[in-house]
Amino acid sequence: MKIEYTLEKVDFLKYQLYAASKSASIIKSRKKSRLLLPIVYFVLGVLLFVFADLIPALIFFGVGIAWYLIYPYYMKNRYIRHFEKYIDENYKNRFGKLVTLEFEGEYIIAIDYIGESRLRIKEIAEINEIQDYIFLKFSSGESLILPKDRIVNTNELSTKIISDLGINYNIDLNWQWK
Repeated sequence: MKIEYTLEKVDFLKYQLYAASKSASIIKSRKKSRLLLPIVYFVLGVLLFVFADLIPALIFFGVGIAWYLIYPYYMKNRYIRHFEKYIDENYKNRFGKLVTLEFEGEYIIAIDYIGESRLRIKEIAEINEIQDYIFLKFSSGESLILPKDRIVNTNELSTKIISDLGINYNIDLNWQWK
């Protein structure tokens, strides 16, 4: 089976955001930073309430609550900007270039503008499918991004991978970056 497609900036961005949303360390970091600053503001608010005046204490409580509520939207956009800069620095030469994948026996042969790579199919650790993409994640940590809208035979690809290989196939069609 042979697949040909091109990758654009948005494809790399979706992959980076998906990978970040599934990373335990990033999830932990986001939760920690969401809670840390409001706790500091609440402690300062309590200290101001006890030792000073009610008005400054209420202001600190309000800022703490506002931060807790607004933080997810702020970080969502901050991560997007961060990954866009990262992609522009590291992947800009890959935008719009033809990628060819050939499934031959025990290997996936990946051909792009740089050259050719032979990837062992046995080394695919997991396959993640979201609404517009399929991500093949290898045991080395590298991934192949397959945009569904630019691949004609995605059903054939999914069937081949699931039936022939018996690899962990995660379907998350409702995934969104939050």
